[in-house]
Amino acid sequence: MTANAAEEPLDPGARRNLWVTVAMVFVVFTGFAFVLPFLPLYVKELGVADDEHAALWAGVLIAVAPLLAGLLAPVWGRLADRYGQKPMAVRALASYVVLLGLSALVQDVWQLFALRSGIGLFGGIGPLGLAMATSSMPRARTGQAVGRIQAAQILAAAVGPLTGGLLADTIGIRTTFWATAALAAVALLLVLRFYEQPPRREDDASRQTAPFGAILRLSGVPFLLLALFLVNFVGRSFTPILPLQLSRLGVAPAALATTTGLLISIYSMAAASSATLLGRAARTRAPERLLVVSLAAGALTTVPLAWAGSFQAFGAWATLLGLASGGALTLCYTIGGLMVPAVHRTTAFGFFSAAALAGGSVSPVLAGWFVKHWSLGGVYYTDAALFVLLAFALLARGLDPRTPTEEGAT
Repeated sequence: MTANAAEEPLDPGARRNLWVTVAMVFVVFTGFAFVLPFLPLYVKELGVADDEHAALWAGVLIAVAPLLAGLLAPVWGRLADRYGQKPMAVRALASYVVLLGLSALVQDVWQLFALRSGIGLFGGIGPLGLAMATSSMPRARTGQAVGRIQAAQILAAAVGPLTGGLLADTIGIRTTFWATAALAAVALLLVLRFYEQPPRREDDASRQTAPFGAILRLSGVPFLLLALFLVNFVGRSFTPILPLQLSRLGVAPAALATTTGLLISIYSMAAASSATLLGRAARTRAPERLLVVSLAAGALTTVPLAWAGSFQAFGAWATLLGLASGGALTLCYTIGGLMVPAVHRTTAFGFFSAAALAGGSVSPVLAGWFVKHWSLGGVYYTDAALFVLLAFALLARGLDPRTPTEEGAT
């Protein structure tokens, strides 16, 4: 990748498409995060009186949408490759408006479960956003586009829960669902009005029906799926053990929830900065080499979390961890975007997102198991070891994003 390619002028239409997609992803994921703080309360309002059962239901309701979205992401991606990304994005956003609006009207928890399942079944905006952002961009700017999409998702996770909690306390839970549906409607209008579907080449139609196996057989793709699984596995392992960790560091029980939320927000902002910076760096540097550096730095900043003796020290190391490895997913997606032919990119991003979602789904469970059967510090040691092993595997095997031909990749 040459410096001249990296500095290729960006078409105004491509720039507009990128920023529309970034706005869409930020608005949608912020709306999704709105509902997380009060789901246990909403479950109790819907008739589940017991605290333990309410917590269990809340966990199921939170998990079911991303789980189903991950399973179906390759399917929706393939349809987007065949019929266009914009029509599929419009379909997903319209379904969010309806399903989130109906969530404000439910009368029992099973109705809410059905609607949350529908959000997963008709979703897929994550991989669609990655494909929409990169489809109009020059090949050398793939990392920059992916970095901005990842930063939008991370920032949404940082501001969404706090804003949603404040809204629920101020205007009520059901009205907050209406506000979430309204955000999805705003995203829908943005895409309808401002996003322009890039023109397709005449030979695309004959290549859009390639089976899923054709993508999985591409050189490097299976290994990249493993990398995405492990990177998100590590990234999602910290959240469920943070309250316990902070409690042991002397944070008062009355301030524990607020302090945990503050720390997650600080980490998320550091990770968003990392995603943006590493995505930009991938314009002129090989993303697989940047990934090795990010993983190594992540390992070095993960281990001290187990040794931190105060909240201040823990917060400092957590911020450094976000800066060091918060962009690792961005680099993985960048490598994947460069690895697969553009005509199948949305399908491929579906597989990539499914692998990352799978890692994030099992990680909290295993983190809890480690705390129960080993120690809290064991989570951090295991995460650091996974980073190191993955970095060595990359060095030994390598991931070359220039595998596809230029005509298929651009």
